[in-house]
Amino acid sequence: MLRIRTFTTLTALSVCASSAFAATSGAGQSIRQGAPKGITEAFYACADKAGSDMVALGSCTSSEKKVQDTRLNKAYAILMTKLEPRAKESMKAAERSWLDFNGKAVNAELDLRAADKTASIEASLSEVFRYCDQANVLENFVYFVND
Repeated sequence: MLRIRTFTTLTALSVCASSAFAATSGAGQSIRQGAPKGITEAFYACADKAGSDMVALGSCTSSEKKVQDTRLNKAYAILMTKLEPRAKESMKAAERSWLDFNGKAVNAELDLRAADKTASIEASLSEVFRYCDQANVLENFVYFVND
């Protein structure tokens, strides 16, 4: 499901990168169509302002990654204070596996798109979506253990 959503979003981003499309529709709106819940309105506004400027869009993506990383780390820290030792060890292992997966996914995506001029921004956007998805998962776990 994440692959389909990311592909759809990246396709929209590629279309948006063409100046004709960017003149009539914002990049943020195109990205929003495939984005997970939790991506900030500030990111969409930044992407709209960036339009087809890949450097500016990269800056937007970098800023959003920091926001999502903060969400993820906050949820993880809260969760770790609420878990019993065995569950805590399982969560540590799962989070380490996720970090490893994320790093490998970025590398694989860059390798797959090596000839594509927008490969870096697309890989960055996919990574932001993964961070957001993982933050959502951890926040749901926090909600569950608080019940």
